[in-house]
Amino acid sequence: MKSLGFSKKILLAAALIVVVAFSVFIVVNDYRQRQSLKSSVKSELQQLGTLTTQNIQTWLESRMQLLQSMSQQIAADGKELPQLQRAIGLPAYSESFQLSYFGSTEGVMFSVPSANRPADYDPRARGWYKAAQNAPGTIVTEPYIAASSGKLVMTMATPVKFQNQFVGVAGADIALDNVTKIINSLNFDGHGYAFLVSADGKILVHPDSKLVLKNISEAYPTNTPKITTGVTEIDSGKKPEIISFTPVQGVSTANWYVALVLEQIPAYAMLAEFRASAITAMVVVVVVIILLLGLLIRVLMQPLHQMGRAMRDIADGEGDLTKRLAITSQDEFGELAESFNRFVERIHTSIREVASTAAQLGEVATRVVKVSNASMSNSDQQSNRTESVAAAINELGAAAQEIAQNAARTSQQSSDASGLASPGQNVVQQTIKAMNELSGKISESCVNIESLNGKTANIGQILEVITSISQQTNLLA
Repeated sequence: MKSLGFSKKILLAAALIVVVAFSVFIVVNDYRQRQSLKSSVKSELQQLGTLTTQNIQTWLESRMQLLQSMSQQIAADGKELPQLQRAIGLPAYSESFQLSYFGSTEGVMFSVPSANRPADYDPRARGWYKAAQNAPGTIVTEPYIAASSGKLVMTMATPVKFQNQFVGVAGADIALDNVTKIINSLNFDGHGYAFLVSADGKILVHPDSKLVLKNISEAYPTNTPKITTGVTEIDSGKKPEIISFTPVQGVSTANWYVALVLEQIPAYAMLAEFRASAITAMVVVVVVIILLLGLLIRVLMQPLHQMGRAMRDIADGEGDLTKRLAITSQDEFGELAESFNRFVERIHTSIREVASTAAQLGEVATRVVKVSNASMSNSDQQSNRTESVAAAINELGAAAQEIAQNAARTSQQSSDASGLASPGQNVVQQTIKAMNELSGKISESCVNIESLNGKTANIGQILEVITSISQQTNLLA
């Protein structure tokens, strides 16, 4: 990231902002679209389920009305065989019912068409008879497979009363071919299906005949849906599905539900198309923005590039401080260019002052060098003279020592002749005293000469420093 140029950082930031903005837009809009689509699918499934249950309800009510008509006909004509044959054998009944029959309180069973029954067959022991006997109206049994035809049928039964006296039960076996056609017609273009199920979970009608009269848990071994009115989403293990349950109204003993099943992927296909379109639009917009913003930045960054080149020229040591940046705008780049020009002007003025001062310093340094050279020459002469004086002093010291030795011998000899030359002894003592004073003065002269020699060396070092300063001054100039 640090190695990227400023322009590339701007482009990268703009691209990230656009991607984030579009991503947020896609997520929010996807959520809204999904909720709207769910609501729409739910509403359509509920409407379709209501329409289907109304068709089944109408079909059931029409058969119930036929059966009630047959019951009224039996009650009016009587339960004698000729009257029963005329009442039950009407074409309207035979066309709608697979089997029409009447069971009397005496245990007599009469049906159209007639069937071979055991001699001890008693309708009063049958479940349909007992249910209708105790019911206030027509009852409907759960579908079952008829032994004679092998078809899926159900039984309708209603009590027959004559003068408010119960005289028997009229019933009919009705094939569910029409109901099966209604259910199987709902295939949603191959992306779903419908089935009829009871409230306790028993499948009554299903496109897969193997599941008929089986529990719903066998169709959905995992995530078995609850049979309640409404729409839910489930994952059956094969593919995610949407399932809707709508109750069949109008028949109290037929607690049935029409289940509509729709695959989620086709149902939400429009949402996937929107996502793909949004992502494509995002990619196109990002590319367009990068191209346009790249061209715009390239134009806007020209003043900054010029300033950078000028600064590089100065940094490389070959910059022309007389050049100035052209101010073509009054924006931030114009202010920066103006500030840069003022900065270069101040540097240029400072350099001119430094150059002038360096020239003057060079002249002064030249004079100092000349004076230093003269001083060094005089110092050399003084050093030579000092060395000569020191040599003379050394020679004088040696002579003084020799004189002292001779004086000592003379003193010894004088001691010997003290008695003889007392005046000479005094002269010798004065001579020794004078020689001692001369020796002390010679020692002081040696110390002074050594001090002068050290100061001469210091003067030489000072002259070297002055020479170095002069050279640095010439280099700076």
